[in-house]
Amino acid sequence: MALLEAADVRGRGPLINRVVEIHGLAGSIGEQLTLAWAAEQDAQRFQDPAIERDPQHLEDIQSAQRMAVRALCEMSTHFLLGAAHSLANLVLRAALCSLSAASVINASKRNRKAKGFEPNTDLWTAWPTFSSSLTVELWAKELPQAAEASGLEPLKHLVARLSMLQQDPRFKALDERRSMDYHRRRPQSLQHTSPHAGVWSYNEATKTSTIKMVASSADARRDETLVHQICVAALTCISEAMDDFEPLLAESLSACHLAWRPTDARWAH
Repeated sequence: MALLEAADVRGRGPLINRVVEIHGLAGSIGEQLTLAWAAEQDAQRFQDPAIERDPQHLEDIQSAQRMAVRALCEMSTHFLLGAAHSLANLVLRAALCSLSAASVINASKRNRKAKGFEPNTDLWTAWPTFSSSLTVELWAKELPQAAEASGLEPLKHLVARLSMLQQDPRFKALDERRSMDYHRRRPQSLQHTSPHAGVWSYNEATKTSTIKMVASSADARRDETLVHQICVAALTCISEAMDDFEPLLAESLSACHLAWRPTDARWAH
């Protein structure tokens, strides 16, 4: 508070609450990354070649293993997507600590429903979704413009690092896998007779319909090794981003006359 008073910053109380909110987000991200890592470690154990497998039931064991590994990896990616979403909203909240940046963000018609992104609000419109898509103008356009308007170099670097994460091929692969698994048709782990191309077709030239009889087959995208690779790569890239964000966050808040870590904290009685 003393830093804000010395700088004659208006609206000091809400800014203090903003820092508390940012602290909460940082802790939440840390827990999400820890849970993502724990699930990924279990996925490794299921694939351990040293595990004894009954050769008489090898096919059944492999099917069960495939489903287990995919389930653990998807659990991990669930937490990773949550961490990335929280990380983006943490950067947004850091930008809102600058009055100049906040003016740019809140001036957008698309952000009016967020009602100023009040600290610790439960309003869902104040927690915009973060993805690899560059069509969401808040992340691709408005936040970088707000950082420029602030004139604060640390905040510009912080927002630029978020853009790097958004365009990272490892994060894109995670986001695309999520889109397939949750928004389209998740590939089955077992063999099945429901091919993606379907079984019926129509020939306009001959005016004939054809139905193909298909045998049971495996979907190539069910590969648990591929899913695991996507999981590990995403865990690495989001963890790297978090490592880079912490010093930039501290510098950004300091530039806004806010302390990330109190230098002379005292217990309240």
